[in-house]
Amino acid sequence: MPRLSSILLPATAIFVLASCGLIKKIPVPPMPKLPKLPSMNTVARIIPGMAEKDKVDGEDPDVPFNSRGTLGFGHTVRLEVYEGARDPDRIYRGIVMVDTEGLLALGNVGTARVGGQHLTQAADSIAAVFRVAGRNTRPITVQIVSVENVPLISINGDIREPQFIPAFERMTVAQLVNVVGGRKTGSTAHGVYISRHGQRHFFTSLETADQRWEPQAGDIITLSPDI
Repeated sequence: MPRLSSILLPATAIFVLASCGLIKKIPVPPMPKLPKLPSMNTVARIIPGMAEKDKVDGEDPDVPFNSRGTLGFGHTVRLEVYEGARDPDRIYRGIVMVDTEGLLALGNVGTARVGGQHLTQAADSIAAVFRVAGRNTRPITVQIVSVENVPLISINGDIREPQFIPAFERMTVAQLVNVVGGRKTGSTAHGVYISRHGQRHFFTSLETADQRWEPQAGDIITLSPDI
């Protein structure tokens, strides 16, 4: 038995070394380049008069942010709120930070509890605060432009799960929809709504939208479920 082991060990070593040589020869494909985010200078120009960075003051911490994660203390949100559909009025604009209690202070309107919520839930919570404060039935549109200096676009409607995704340079509407997995399985609808500055625009298809629309941070893309 010891003699068999003395034969097997060198043979095993030769096999391992040969395998390593084969592994080294396998070409490794280069990593794809990640899409480049728009600069915050570009984002600041979307909402003139606001600070370039998502900061409320010198004590506002830098907090890691994942667009598919949840909001927590220190996350700073740049947003606009509009009231009405046909001729919308902007009723709020600001850069606000989630406090230690998970609250987002919205000036004289009140506070929205967004701690632990995904961005889609947070947008609904913010809209509810403005709806209650105004005590009316006019539609409220919350456009979250960026969080922690990450420019964002909202996609909802005829998709598996509404979500916010980071904006990227030279993006198209069709590319953004592909990032979230496209329409629901079996859907035959084609229509697309895009909201900007509270105004909703309709396109008969993604191709038409790509020809006529250049997406930017803060846009809300809604895939129609029935058109």
